[in-house]
Amino acid sequence: LALAADTRRDAENAQRRFLLVLGGLVAFSAGGSQVGLAIGPLVPLLDTFQSIPIVALLLGGGVGLLVGSWTGAPRMIKALAQDYSSLGPRRSIAALIPSFAIAQTAVAFGIPVSFNEIIVSAIVGSGYAAGGAGVSRKKMLFTVLAWAGSLALSLLLSYGVMTVIESI
Repeated sequence: LALAADTRRDAENAQRRFLLVLGGLVAFSAGGSQVGLAIGPLVPLLDTFQSIPIVALLLGGGVGLLVGSWTGAPRMIKALAQDYSSLGPRRSIAALIPSFAIAQTAVAFGIPVSFNEIIVSAIVGSGYAAGGAGVSRKKMLFTVLAWAGSLALSLLLSYGVMTVIESI
């Protein structure tokens, strides 16, 4: 109701305020999900190392997310807003609402999902739906290769670490 009243007064500023609130909600939710995905595999280790409380593990995940935000977020924000597709307030809202709904549904069912991949896919989709508006095919190719490379690297690294641990 407040949004409808705000829209009747000044539609453009109402969109911006709604986008700001929606972006904050998505960022908070995505941050929680990212920390969960990062520390989830470490929780079974708490049985072995009982002196480490889960709060310390959560704090470490939060600090890691914060450091990642400080170091990588500016480039990611530029890429999302300009390189993958040219976004305005309406297309940003159109990309965030279904991304948030999909991610929250997956979290509710206990399915680990990446907010980054969902949101990037929605942004690229909105660019193609608008006639390819500003969608960089080169940037998308590098993104897909980075996603595949990070999966392969994580599998190799996990296997290597477990091999070293088992040999000790």
